[in-house]
Amino acid sequence: MSYTQENFQEWIFFISDKMDEFTDKFAKDNHLILDYTIASLDDLERWILNNYSEIKDLIADKVTLDRLTIYIGETFRKYIGGKWFMDLKNKKNAYYSIPVLTDPSYRGEVYLTPMFFATASINRNKGNYISGILIKHIADNIKTIDELVEFMEKEYYPFDFFSIGKYKAIEGLFLEQDGNNYIYGYSERGHKDIYKIFSDEIETVQYVLNQIAKGQVDNSHLVAWTWNNNEIDAAERELQALFIPFKRNDIPNFDSNGRTAYRIFVEGKNIQYLTDFKKKYMCTL
Repeated sequence: MSYTQENFQEWIFFISDKMDEFTDKFAKDNHLILDYTIASLDDLERWILNNYSEIKDLIADKVTLDRLTIYIGETFRKYIGGKWFMDLKNKKNAYYSIPVLTDPSYRGEVYLTPMFFATASINRNKGNYISGILIKHIADNIKTIDELVEFMEKEYYPFDFFSIGKYKAIEGLFLEQDGNNYIYGYSERGHKDIYKIFSDEIETVQYVLNQIAKGQVDNSHLVAWTWNNNEIDAAERELQALFIPFKRNDIPNFDSNGRTAYRIFVEGKNIQYLTDFKKKYMCTL
């Protein structure tokens, strides 16, 4: 896909119309919630992996690649700013006639290429390749633990098993300050395994953000727990109707009566849509 200056300006003009269709009809047809969040990039990347086995297949689907390029780019712009730009002068530029994002605040890379992120995700086959790139750029603006916690709150990370800042978990991951040092590790049943020790807060925050970008920090929420198999099946159907991805994680022989605990988890931002759902499907233990 390449452009001239004339049709690039036209492309810019129709971004809003294209995204209205993409986040509505396309999203509904493909059981996606496209709300310009980091988590939505993971959902969209999984869709890409399920529908294109090779890069050339996605490149051949010009309309879809165009919409993916815009959606990824607009999501990046929401978090880190920037404007759409196209170099139509320097043919030696690797990004010549390709829509890119640029901004004076970007560090390291002058241009970000959402189109290449979409195609490269196929070979990477990670499921969080695109969001990982975004998080690394967001990290440039996060320097303190308080800012890290604020970012995690906005992205709906749970703190039930992560003790950090104002949140104190009984066990799970922890980030705590000991004198001039910052300690990152995992606690279980009173025993602490120390993974890393840092002497600098910024370095500490960057490390945790890198762990988040790699998918090493859990962002799943328990939304259904029942002893009844029919109820958990009904919960699954309800989530499918809402286009919300989920994971089953049942525990056989959970209690002294040998009952199975049927459980469903959803990722990150999807918890915001499920207040009534949780009231319906979370039983009293």
